Amino acid sequence: MAENGVEYSVVVPVYNEEESLEVLFGEIRQVMNGLPGGYEVFFVNDCSDDSSIEIIRRLSGENGGVVRLIDLPRRSGQTCALRAGIEAASGRVIITLDADLQNDPADILRLLEKMREDNCDMVCGWRLARRDTFLKARLSKLGNVLQRLFTGMRIHDISCTLRAFKKEAGRRIALNWEGQHRFIPLSLSLQGFKVSEIVSNHRDRRFGHSKYGHKRIFRVMVDFLRVMAAKGRR
Repeated sequence: MAENGVEYSVVVPVYNEEESLEVLFGEIRQVMNGLPGGYEVFFVNDCSDDSSIEIIRRLSGENGGVVRLIDLPRRSGQTCALRAGIEAASGRVIITLDADLQNDPADILRLLEKMREDNCDMVCGWRLARRDTFLKARLSKLGNVLQRLFTGMRIHDISCTLRAFKKEAGRRIALNWEGQHRFIPLSLSLQGFKVSEIVSNHRDRRFGHSKYGHKRIFRVMVDFLRVMAAKGRR
């Protein structure tokens, strides 16, 4: 058993997700309550300017210490939010997913099952049937093809936030600059960790809008080269 009886730590970066948070936590709780061992859920608030932080505080008060708030002091981006949650996590296994409900918490069970079957360090979601705009899906697919071509990785969707990984692997993940979170599986693979994947259920966006812009593709290419040059290390 991990620290303080917590076997699993769920990390969710949050930026203006007031409409989805209660639904998301309800789905996470339904899945995690069926697993042996305790769990914690970190909602990392990245300076939301809606009511997200008030909702997280209420969920924390209502759920006996299971829900934990990390409130970043300034707008820092998803990479920093994930790093803060991973560093605070005490579970033997750390699970990450987006707050917008497109990742399905029900897939957590399949991530954990695959981790046991393959005896691997990380399992990623593969959004085979993506529910995104045509441009976003095509640019992501292009990026994944190029990464498989240049790295030899067999993972089809390394930028999917839905992931489960062992704590010791999490401590080796390089998250030094904004955007580096997209390369977490590559970072671990380059360091010799075993990475597997499952086909995940990618759902329609119910609330809000995508924070992804097509101009980001150029930044992603530069970041990929930086990760490769550092061989995935911190």
